Amino acid sequence: MSGSEVLRRAGARWDDGPGAGEWIVPLLGEFGPSVGHAVPLGYEAYAVVPLFPHAVDLGDEPVDGYVALDRLLDLLAPVTGDQPVHCGLWEGFGFLFDHGADPRYAPGMGVGVGWDPAGPVPDAAEIARARAEAEDALAARRLERPAADPLHLPHRAYHLWTGPLRAALALRDLPGDAPSLIWPEDRSWFVGVPIYTREVAVGASAAVVDALLADPGLAARRVEPGDVLDIDD
Repeated sequence: MSGSEVLRRAGARWDDGPGAGEWIVPLLGEFGPSVGHAVPLGYEAYAVVPLFPHAVDLGDEPVDGYVALDRLLDLLAPVTGDQPVHCGLWEGFGFLFDHGADPRYAPGMGVGVGWDPAGPVPDAAEIARARAEAEDALAARRLERPAADPLHLPHRAYHLWTGPLRAALALRDLPGDAPSLIWPEDRSWFVGVPIYTREVAVGASAAVVDALLADPGLAARRVEPGDVLDIDD
């Protein structure tokens, strides 16, 4: 699947390089699971929002972590307006494949063909047809990386795209996680969704954080940059 096409439908585009996010690097706290590494230092207030605000068993059916992010963006919309918003996707997700590669055979995923051992053995043509259908289905669930250089943060790299606020949800129908980095052009707030936690960290003005805390659906709590996020281990 063309990543450019997915983003275009959301009114967004891949960035040409890491420039939009290079301001983040010197403002991050020490590498680790703290709020201050998920979100740059220097904001007036910080909050944490659970990706799963209601108790769920993560071992059962998949839980859509985008639900909390969707509501969070609703609350950030009034202070964002129509300015561009930047997003960063961790480069290590398995559903990504290299720019220009064939998604059916690119490293990271593969398909196998099986059949009921109690039934008839399919012939070579049937196996080939089943394999081709499975490979096409796999390709439809993968995303081509952009050709541009990613943004490098300590021990992590991210593919950046820019678009309207709701473009942060552009990849919701793919099997990866939400973008790990989201911030508006004026940097008035910052959302960090580390790949190893069940929580979203937010840096913003005191008024914005107060609004997040006042929304019962988010189950947000006030934190400091040194506080540790709930690690999904």
